[in-house]
Amino acid sequence: MASVTSENKRKLMELALEIGFSRMGKTSPNPPVGAVIVKNGEIISTGGTSPCGSDHAEACAIKNAAADTAGAEMYVSLEPCCHYTKRTPPCTDAIKAARIARVYVPVLDPNPEVAGKGIETLRSAGIEVVFMSDMSGRAFDLIRHFKKYLFSKTPYIIHKSAISLDGKIATKTGDSKWISSEYSRYVSHKLRSVVDGIIIGKNTMIKDDPALDVRTDTFGNNIKDFFKRSDLRIEGRESFFLEMLTKYAETDSTVSPLRIVIGGPEKIEFTKKLFIDDNYIFFINESGKESLFKQHGHDEINRLIELKNLVFVKGRSKKEQVGFILNELYSLGKMMLMVEGGGTAAGSFFDAGEIDQFIYFIAPKIIGNGTGVVEAEGKQTISESRILYDISTVMLKEDMLYNAYSEPTLGICREMECLQD
Repeated sequence: MASVTSENKRKLMELALEIGFSRMGKTSPNPPVGAVIVKNGEIISTGGTSPCGSDHAEACAIKNAAADTAGAEMYVSLEPCCHYTKRTPPCTDAIKAARIARVYVPVLDPNPEVAGKGIETLRSAGIEVVFMSDMSGRAFDLIRHFKKYLFSKTPYIIHKSAISLDGKIATKTGDSKWISSEYSRYVSHKLRSVVDGIIIGKNTMIKDDPALDVRTDTFGNNIKDFFKRSDLRIEGRESFFLEMLTKYAETDSTVSPLRIVIGGPEKIEFTKKLFIDDNYIFFINESGKESLFKQHGHDEINRLIELKNLVFVKGRSKKEQVGFILNELYSLGKMMLMVEGGGTAAGSFFDAGEIDQFIYFIAPKIIGNGTGVVEAEGKQTISESRILYDISTVMLKEDMLYNAYSEPTLGICREMECLQD
């Protein structure tokens, strides 16, 4: 087997990670994973996780191989699974059958059914496993949502917003177009392409009439060319997720995240842009049930309920209502969701403690008075403020993209030390 330098090993794992990122939003509730197979120093195959129920990344790469895989090396962005699911066999079985000689892994699968057992299975079969600790943080960025989905039984929530320098998302008259630049809006559409659903409040639906679709193909070449540059610098934490968002790549504009509206008017206007197909869901409080039946009739509302386009929310407090909504979306297999508008909807998720990641596009504008980015109950003292971690920023022309997490990324490498013996 031709030797592969340390630099090339890192590049091969980077390729596996990029493939994994390209599968985000298309694999739930399975994690997005990328795999690369190398033989005699040459790439003979790549593969990414298929939609749930189909092949995992390792199996895809093995099936796609252009040469005999015996003695080859595999670079995979997540520890291979070693258990049977309802639809797929263990990836470790496929790797053994393909007679792969060595597997490079940057992070353990957090699923308790795997969590190190996949690596043990491969090693017991005589397959060498190399843990790339220097890539752990980058690989973990691909599975943050998967880990929360597994252990909390609730979707991972990103709050994305375009804001002025003084923290406003709209003027006092409600005008909000456009606070951020086209460069920021292009990244926002890329972000839409990797989430399972987009959440807005009823006021955003009524005032802005958003389509909530992915429209990266509508941006001009001058915008796209900006993201093909190699000098975009990420300051702070080395965020692989942010790096991929701000790196040019062809985006599938046919991707359609679930469109989620929290709250609802007395009458649903089906002429709104978000009703382009049936991939939407309204969450409306029980108190609004009588009005909807009156406006639309029992047959129409019952049809929407049966199709899961309409759910009446239970819970006395906002926190209980947010919990109910997330439980419903978890049951639909939605792993990563984005709260996109407006301030009141964001405030409800913030008060419930359910925002995991904050992505703000900060424009060099001062509004002075208007709607705040998070219209929550608020804290009484500065010491009670939510502290964010793992901060990363990047300049998009005049706008600043700010990315942060509610929980610190700690102990990943320590967790893996036992694998390096």
